[in-house]
Amino acid sequence: MAASGSKKKNSKAQTGTSTGGSRSSYQGEITNSKDLKEFLLSIRDRMEDDQASPVNVISVMNYIFNISNIEELLDKDSKEIARDIWLRVKQAGVQLRNPGLLFDTDEEVFPQNP
Repeated sequence: MAASGSKKKNSKAQTGTSTGGSRSSYQGEITNSKDLKEFLLSIRDRMEDDQASPVNVISVMNYIFNISNIEELLDKDSKEIARDIWLRVKQAGVQLRNPGLLFDTDEEVFPQNP
């Protein structure tokens, strides 16, 4: 029984992202703006190194958007990094709506029907 309980502790709330030889890595919980920025940088670095598929990145972004206090954690720098990640996913050909948390409602980036 103890083994199954330890698996739950290793949930997405304690996301460890190792980037191998990449420029940044993040391990731990996202509890403040600094943690969020480090986590987003590690995701962006993995994308630059072709170590993260767009589908996996979307899943990670969904996790980030569902953090209960994300609006408090998302400072200007983190928001820019998150926007960059989102646009890279869209450039990879994934058709997505821009989240209101990162983009203004009237802002159109990569329109679906040019």
